[in-house]
Amino acid sequence: MEKALFCNNLIKKITAALMIVMLLIPYCFAQVTFGDNKSDLKNAQNQQNDIQNKKKETEDKIAQLKAQSSDLTSLIQGLDAQMGELSASLDDINTQIATLEAEIEETQAQLEQAEADKESQYEAMKLRIQFMYEHNDYTYVEVLLSSQSMADMLNKFEYINKISEYDRQMLEEYQSTINLISSSKVKLEEDKETLTASQEALQAQVDALEVVQNEKTAQLNALSKNTADQVAYKKQLEADEKKLDSEIASITAKIKAEEASGVTPSNRYDGGTFKWPTTSTRITSPYGDTSDRTSPHKGVDIGAVRAGVSGDPVYAAYDGKVVIAHRQSEGYSTAGNYVMIYHGNGLYTRYLHLDSLNVSVGDQVTKGQKLGVMGNTGNSFGAHLHFDVRLNDSYVNPMPYFK
Repeated sequence: MEKALFCNNLIKKITAALMIVMLLIPYCFAQVTFGDNKSDLKNAQNQQNDIQNKKKETEDKIAQLKAQSSDLTSLIQGLDAQMGELSASLDDINTQIATLEAEIEETQAQLEQAEADKESQYEAMKLRIQFMYEHNDYTYVEVLLSSQSMADMLNKFEYINKISEYDRQMLEEYQSTINLISSSKVKLEEDKETLTASQEALQAQVDALEVVQNEKTAQLNALSKNTADQVAYKKQLEADEKKLDSEIASITAKIKAEEASGVTPSNRYDGGTFKWPTTSTRITSPYGDTSDRTSPHKGVDIGAVRAGVSGDPVYAAYDGKVVIAHRQSEGYSTAGNYVMIYHGNGLYTRYLHLDSLNVSVGDQVTKGQKLGVMGNTGNSFGAHLHFDVRLNDSYVNPMPYFK
């Protein structure tokens, strides 16, 4: 009897234990799943931050490359204009040189003709002088005998003298013409030398300008290719960003589904007013700001009390559960050291670029609880807090939650 009673009690205990185990198994698996989802969400958001940072850097590079391309295009256009002017000047000088060469050739022909005329006149004069010298006596006797009167004789002597004077004048005129033509030829050759020097100088400028043009054109081609590569890279980043957005939305949906099923602890945001997340109220970049970025700012940047100095406390804006507490020692993130809190009903808050953290994943925090201190970690340029609010799958303006 006692043995039977003992067996019955043992069976009851075993049955009770099995029931407890069966009840705990779904909850344990749900907790694992919930934890996995939080980890996946953290990884996806880290990747998203990294992609957004790379996208911003790429957009800045594209803008810079386009500005450089614009400057180079203007420079090349200016070089083209200079080249056009130099080429026109060079063509003009080449035309002038060709004209001078033709004039020099014509002048040379005139000079040769004048020298030939002078030589012919000189030869004729020599013959007359030689004849008169060889027949001097006969000539004068002949003139006396052949003259019919004194006046006739004087006329004949005057005629002989005029012939001599004519020969002398002709030689002088020919020589003067030769001298004039020679001077003209020298002047033309000097002008040609001057123009040739100008031609060589202009040609040197044209050659140098062509080198610069080729260099700048090559630079412009390289910039164009680089710009095209950056644009393609940006498109790839945008595609990756969309993929991550979908992944984050899917993880968030799983978390919401798990909360709705009642198998995981759930926070419920009751619509209360947020606490301002730090002691400073100096907003350096508001929500939606695009002054120094190509896409609207997803949160608000709050500067330190003392500009650039880390250490201001950072508080939880509302009650919730820490789902991300990333430290730089775990791996680089553009968000630096940061915390993400889930407040329930699909509402999350993030606190980026902290100097240090006071919380860990899984901690339940209350409104106003210190999460860490403001810093300058990650992709940051001076101590500040980036605070943003995510509702379901979208970042929303945080300011209404403080009213």
